[in-house]
Amino acid sequence: MSVTIVLHEATRTGAPKVGGIIAAGLQKYEDVRVICLSDGPLLGWLQQRIGEERVSVVSSQQLRYRSTFNERLRLAEAALRENPTDLVYVNSFAASEYIVAGKAVGSTVALHLHEKAGEMRKILALDLAKMEVMAMCDGIILAADDLEHDVVEVFCSLPEKCLRFGIVVDTHEIAQFADEGEAIAQNAHGDAVAWGERARIGMCGVASPRKGSDIFFEIATRLPQHDFVWIGNWMPNEAPENHVYGEFLKAQLPNFYVSGGVDNPYKFIKRLDLFFLSSREDPNPLVLAEALLLNTPILAFSATTAVGDFLGRTAILCHGATNIPDAERVMKAIDLRELRSPGFRNLADAHRARFDMDAKAEGLVTFLNSLS
Repeated sequence: MSVTIVLHEATRTGAPKVGGIIAAGLQKYEDVRVICLSDGPLLGWLQQRIGEERVSVVSSQQLRYRSTFNERLRLAEAALRENPTDLVYVNSFAASEYIVAGKAVGSTVALHLHEKAGEMRKILALDLAKMEVMAMCDGIILAADDLEHDVVEVFCSLPEKCLRFGIVVDTHEIAQFADEGEAIAQNAHGDAVAWGERARIGMCGVASPRKGSDIFFEIATRLPQHDFVWIGNWMPNEAPENHVYGEFLKAQLPNFYVSGGVDNPYKFIKRLDLFFLSSREDPNPLVLAEALLLNTPILAFSATTAVGDFLGRTAILCHGATNIPDAERVMKAIDLRELRSPGFRNLADAHRARFDMDAKAEGLVTFLNSLS
């Protein structure tokens, strides 16, 4: 079977990274091509794994949400007709024009859904998708079991063929890079973080309100006894939505450190005593699986993600939406000796197969073959 995998972005995080891992994993079984709807750092990673000639970028001259659905549909149909395949694997609801285009060119279509109800409604409001597309799918793959409820909430029904796939990460890459090089992060004074006796609490991502950079920073101001490390883009030129950057410069907190954009977040995550998912909404946070596989304890909130099913057994999971008072209370109460004990840090082996593409590939291939 020949497969075209469509990625709405080419970032090395979130849904695009999942799509890239799936593309590399399926290549062992199927004839795989990848279409990215924008340029980005994932392209080189993909080209190394599945071949430069099998990865293409299909993008218009303007931002996607500024073009109409029909304009994007014409581009999608032309791209699929150029290299027709048996199956079109649309890796995000935000690339829904490829669902319609896939059916138009006679391919079987699968949608890998990462988005919760609120995000799907935003995508619909931006005309990046249409209500009809869900019914056009031959099957859907869910990034988390809880997303079944979100699909029914938005579309009032669930496609007949549905695979509860969960999160997938590159377990080999995580293990390889976790011990490579120094983990350097600096505070506003330019002082480097000391990976020593104080509790080290971290978050990873491009700083923004959605990622809760303001929540993370505010807790750091309230808890000077702990060190806080933001792993990822923070400065205005790389994180333009980081509205707390001015406060970062003004406060000059000695206990708040920033790595900036990094290709290897794993060496930072492994050194943390606690990974705090400060996001307001993060339906499919790969970084939680990465933290778990690195034996780093996790603090998260149940309403923030769609992966509460495994967090309830492996993390400090607070009820409701991410908020400062509850997170602060937990961090005030942490016992560093407990966080660094085997009871908190030896959970990876029991869950490795849950996130490993090699372990999940055959099940996905069987499901995709059942759609035709």
